[in-house]
Amino acid sequence: MQPLVQRLGYVALDVADIDAAIDDAQAVMGLSLVARDKSHALLTANTRHAELVFHQASESALRTIGLEALDGAQVDEVTRRARAAGVEIVSETPSLPVIARAVTLRFREGHQIEVHTPMRRDQPMRYPGPGIHPRYIDHVNLAARVPAGAAEEMMQVLGLKLSERTAGWEISWMRAGDGRHHTLAFVKSEAPGLHHYSWEFADFADFKRLGDVLDALDRRLVWGPGRHGAGDNLFAYYVDAAGFLVECTAEMEVIDDPAFEARIVDPGENLSNYKVVNRWGQLPSTAWMEHFNPCAAVREPV
Repeated sequence: MQPLVQRLGYVALDVADIDAAIDDAQAVMGLSLVARDKSHALLTANTRHAELVFHQASESALRTIGLEALDGAQVDEVTRRARAAGVEIVSETPSLPVIARAVTLRFREGHQIEVHTPMRRDQPMRYPGPGIHPRYIDHVNLAARVPAGAAEEMMQVLGLKLSERTAGWEISWMRAGDGRHHTLAFVKSEAPGLHHYSWEFADFADFKRLGDVLDALDRRLVWGPGRHGAGDNLFAYYVDAAGFLVECTAEMEVIDDPAFEARIVDPGENLSNYKVVNRWGQLPSTAWMEHFNPCAAVREPV
């Protein structure tokens, strides 16, 4: 059976300084500001109405992940599965007026997911401004105390498919209906939250521009550029003004075989197996390894 979600829809984040978060997203990533008021802001990298949502809050935290379903029937099936599995249904009202149907779930580890029908595409394809202008928001790596259980729960309710995992479930990568190696991943942590979220770049030239933009702002990359073994994607990471770890990626593996059997890999001690972690050899920095943002203590939609 196909996954019940097609792709990552949006990421909603609490930020302590919404003005600084907006300025940074525009200066570095080159996102387009769709709308804002004193409490929240909507940004995008393409024609979709919103891919990144900022909420003014007391601290930076993961608020909600939006996962896009193809139609209302898939939203209904997710709702049915959530009830059967005892997953909390926070709301069945869409978080934004540009979404027709949605259900927001709070999973047992505390991650809040809104499964929604496709967001309205009402923004210009091209827009002026600085920064990289990525293609679209790509994937999210979540932190969990029991990553195997968290992954199994989301696969059960959302229909995600396991693409790859480490031998002890320290990391697991799950794909949605578009077949990309991972839309959601879990890493082991002492508390539930967010490790990083990612933007898709057009080609390797964008990674060069990213390094130069950060250098001009007297900042640096946290890790990369390199090529992950899991997913085969190019990568580079930096920390944004709100304190979130942002990955930039390109060339991710696409798995279109319905009978694909998930790979089980050995990550090595402290992610030292470069064939899994970074085929170009450079291992993760301490800043990358230790990065963490908590889940926000909210129960309403974004």
